[in-house]
Amino acid sequence: MRVRGERDVGVREAQRRFGGLDVPATLAGMLTALGLTVLLSGLVAAAGTFSYQLGLRGATEDVSAAGLVAGLVVLVLAFLAGGWVAGRMARYDGGRNGLTTALWFFVLAAALSALGAVFGERYDVFRGAALPQWFSADALTPAALASGLVALVAMLVAGWFGGKAGERYHRRVDALIANTRDGGLMAADRSRGGAR
Repeated sequence: MRVRGERDVGVREAQRRFGGLDVPATLAGMLTALGLTVLLSGLVAAAGTFSYQLGLRGATEDVSAAGLVAGLVVLVLAFLAGGWVAGRMARYDGGRNGLTTALWFFVLAAALSALGAVFGERYDVFRGAALPQWFSADALTPAALASGLVALVAMLVAGWFGGKAGERYHRRVDALIANTRDGGLMAADRSRGGAR
């Protein structure tokens, strides 16, 4: 009989004391997602035109729906991996930490776009690396805003699922500890069974 580790008093106390938002884990997840986004976007760009948004003003090429889907796939894969890293490092609350990974990415995009607006485009690293341009003046068309919102939602959902997947490893470890240690749930079940 498999007993879930969350029923164990020690596991619940560890979750209470060490759970919640883990900022270093979320930053590591964001950096993982950023690196993977750069790598995958370079590979996809070599294969054809893609974008994270439709209807950008001043775009030299019209991006098709397939190009947007390719951009969204890049973001989903990157944030599944980034969320997994955050969830695995944080141990508890993987979904929350994976989701925060995507929020950090969004904040970084906004900060770099603001630097580019104030000090010149050379400070907007996202533009040079073919990363999302959600905050540029070109992204104010209805199509760009709507597709940018879809990209943000895709990142948040992928980050959450990635974080939950990263947390699963620790849930299995907690269950094993709770089930096999002296005084654990499985040991208590065994002693009750032997007493009958």
